[in-house]
Amino acid sequence: MPDNQNSPRLNSLSVALIVPDTTRRRSLVTALAESQLALAREFYAYPSSRDLLENVSWGCAVVIVDLDADVDRAICVIEDICRKNVATTVMAYSSANDPALMRRSMHAGAREFLVEPLLAGALDDAVARTSARQRSHQKSPGKMLVFVPSKGGVGLTTITTNFALALTKESGARVVVVDLDFQLGEIALGLGLTSTFSVVDAMLNVARLDREFLATILLKHSTGLQVLSSPEDYNLFHAPIDQGVGKLFGILRDEFDYVVVDTGTCHGNIQESLFGMADKLYLVSEMTFPSLRNGHRLVAFLSARNWNRNLEVVLNRYNSRHADLDESIATKALARPIDWRIPNIYAAARAAEDSGVPLAMGDSSISRVVTQMAKAACGKPLTTEKKTHWLFDFFRSRTVREPSRI
Repeated sequence: MPDNQNSPRLNSLSVALIVPDTTRRRSLVTALAESQLALAREFYAYPSSRDLLENVSWGCAVVIVDLDADVDRAICVIEDICRKNVATTVMAYSSANDPALMRRSMHAGAREFLVEPLLAGALDDAVARTSARQRSHQKSPGKMLVFVPSKGGVGLTTITTNFALALTKESGARVVVVDLDFQLGEIALGLGLTSTFSVVDAMLNVARLDREFLATILLKHSTGLQVLSSPEDYNLFHAPIDQGVGKLFGILRDEFDYVVVDTGTCHGNIQESLFGMADKLYLVSEMTFPSLRNGHRLVAFLSARNWNRNLEVVLNRYNSRHADLDESIATKALARPIDWRIPNIYAAARAAEDSGVPLAMGDSSISRVVTQMAKAACGKPLTTEKKTHWLFDFFRSRTVREPSRI
């Protein structure tokens, strides 16, 4: 796709223009010449999702997208940019001062709405707000750690919750866990918390969604872990709640070092967006034929889209001694090795959930594994099991061994 590259002016924010109409593009170039934005790229047509994926490292702080040539295509481009590069500020550009169009572009993730002809100071004000956001978010976007089940009932929520707690402790960083089981989520319950607002409130109020609004709906656990919970009430949510997923997770990644996601029952566009954004994807399965079969299908789906590069497989309720299936069968079924094995102590896990005191807050075989997972996620060295001296082991083995019986 044709584009021009100019040298950005010193101390300016670089900008890319996606404006198919030549006259409108020239008008914008003239306005940019008098602003603090340095033109870095011009696109003469709306880029495809593939083009955007190949150009996620443009290095442009701002992208201006014209809506008038093709509104639906422009909205898709805005969504793709916001999903693939949350640090970029997208400004929508239109000749129509239409509140409905403004809301739609904001739902897609645009931070500013510019109306042609640009009024004096309008572009400068937008640039000032962008500069303020850039200064307050100089750090890299937070990592997305997404947990997905091979089927219902594999213990996804238990693992996600305990992992998020362990990550909060091990990283010492800002961690948020998001419960996307819209109907029957249990993360808040498992942490002994009660929610008034939920992730659905965020997605249904995209026009109002910003860091301040988000702060009012998050729950905070005593460990410092923050929670964006599922709704307390059961609801089918016929409204298009998936429209706000890009903006929501963009803000979360701006505000937190780690965003841990329980995908729960979410599907369709939301799940596709999460797979694309994930820095690490954890597939949670167990040693049963239905779970392994579904896991194989999911791995094949991810591989076909190159989303398996950061995939790790977690076997829950693992018991090597009493399982009907052994690990070699699981590895063959999933066509990849097993990364983590969480032991089967179902009764203790259920008691912890009922009490609201997760296993990660104590010492158990489950907490030790999720702690190892958390250390790996935040780049800390893994803990090795302490080994006793061989001589002690020799005499201990002699002591406990019973005499042979005839």
